[in-house]
Amino acid sequence: MRLFKRFFAVLATAVILSVITVTILSTPALAAPTITLSPTSGTAGTQITVTGENFSSYAGDKVHIYFGSLEVDGSPITVKGNGQFTHSFQVPDSAMPGRAYVTVKDANGNQLGGSTEFVVPQPSITLDQGGGVVGTTVTISGTGFRASQEVTFTYSNHTDIELGSTPATPTGECAHVFTVPESTGQEHRVIAMDPAGNIAETFFSVIPSIVLDPVAGAIGEAVNVSGTGFGHNSRITIDFGDKAVATDNSSSDGNLEATFEVPDMPLQTYEVCITDVEGNTASVMFTIDAGESSFIFPQWGIYALMGIAGLGLFILGIWVGRKYAYSY
Repeated sequence: MRLFKRFFAVLATAVILSVITVTILSTPALAAPTITLSPTSGTAGTQITVTGENFSSYAGDKVHIYFGSLEVDGSPITVKGNGQFTHSFQVPDSAMPGRAYVTVKDANGNQLGGSTEFVVPQPSITLDQGGGVVGTTVTISGTGFRASQEVTFTYSNHTDIELGSTPATPTGECAHVFTVPESTGQEHRVIAMDPAGNIAETFFSVIPSIVLDPVAGAIGEAVNVSGTGFGHNSRITIDFGDKAVATDNSSSDGNLEATFEVPDMPLQTYEVCITDVEGNTASVMFTIDAGESSFIFPQWGIYALMGIAGLGLFILGIWVGRKYAYSY
């Protein structure tokens, strides 16, 4: 009898353990709560949508959403019966450039699930080219400005020249196209700024440039020179080949208007080079294609001819002397 009781006790224990094991195996493990952001980067004013998944344990409860240490507008919110929630808010004005983390907490301040990174970019601008002549078309690309606010661009010469403005995107990017204004041959600051005080700058280098009218002509013909990108009220020299043909002064904005005459030189193509006292220089080619070039015999040539003539007279003297020396 005692043996039967022990048998049934063991059997009952085995059945209970089997039921518990089946129950445990048939119960699905709960996934950890997660949150996602869209977008994942932007500046102050950018609208972020945060979506929560697997918050079933908190269905019907209120949860608090934080951007860094700051609770966002509209928080707390209620978790739906399916364990999900969605909430949109703007990046706060106090957000500093760098990484910030969005977290979800319960009413007691306990973090639910992990945190998600959001990047606030530093204000910056770049140019599609770093240098060129006056009149070059340049594209500015920027990031890190106040979302959807107007960004104003200026160009620094002797005074700041406003290049125009354009609104930033909802995530703080911007782009603007401008034509390089009349300015001296040096580096010039390009600045971008929004009403929130975000500011960024970079540099554009102006390269001197000249144009001749005409680019070919006869000796003595007048040639007009126009140039940009020289120094501020700078003294300039015009060289035609190895000859200095004129001097002049540039304007306050580095512009140049001058005239020179084609010098008396052999008919061929020459480099016309303009240089100012600050070292700015530019050159183009000019062809002398007509006119009589006067020939100035070099001094060494005169000496050579005199030597040849003297040698000839000497030889003639010997020949004549020998001839008469043997004549009777």
